[in-house]
Amino acid sequence: MPTSIQSQFFENVPGIEQTCRLFAHLPDVYLVVKDAEGRFIKHNRALLNWLKVDDEHELIGKTDFDIHPRDQAEAYQREDRRVRETCEPLVDLVHPVTGGEGATSWFQVIKEPLFDKRGKVAGIVGMMRDYRRAGLAIAPYLEMQRVFDHINDHFQREIVVQELASLVELSTSQFQRRFRKLFHTSPASYINHVRIQAACRLLTNTTDTISQIANQTGFYDHSHFSKVFKAQTGVSPTVYRRQYQ
Repeated sequence: MPTSIQSQFFENVPGIEQTCRLFAHLPDVYLVVKDAEGRFIKHNRALLNWLKVDDEHELIGKTDFDIHPRDQAEAYQREDRRVRETCEPLVDLVHPVTGGEGATSWFQVIKEPLFDKRGKVAGIVGMMRDYRRAGLAIAPYLEMQRVFDHINDHFQREIVVQELASLVELSTSQFQRRFRKLFHTSPASYINHVRIQAACRLLTNTTDTISQIANQTGFYDHSHFSKVFKAQTGVSPTVYRRQYQ
């Protein structure tokens, strides 16, 4: 039986309940529906299995912050907010998702806005495909795994593009073009993304000073760290710590 929050959402958003039924028969496509507040309304069985959740009612009304690492949850919510504000879909996103047992897989993600009977955005529907399970052409992404591993292991120090390019036997220019084509960002931006994720964890889990955290995550100084942090999260490190610690 649908919960009250589901019933109200299904009543206000024509056709979404029938759409959800279709996705019940696609084992390699994962579906999630959220309302305008980011609360979970519906998951298909494939996604529940990935999350290791037996009963979907355990998730109804919860948000990404209740089941995903904070850095992932914040990234998902930024995407959702963009879809709601622009009323435009996001397609061909590629990002990691952590499942119920802590394993992380790469997913192709599409997010579409959902409209109520009055034509206002009532939420979003997200569709994901696990590259490995779907049998998609993931060779270009797997080729970059050494690059991601290297960044994750060494983001605390300066990383130059040439050393990343050498890992996949490409020239610097070839590497930069391929990386941007695959992931829609530059290598330097991705490195900063990894550093900011690490900084978020340190800000919420330690009492280290902002300068210490800047140094531990590979930034030149306090000022540079604060500038990049605010550009990616929308708030300063101090405000972030106050909100989430």
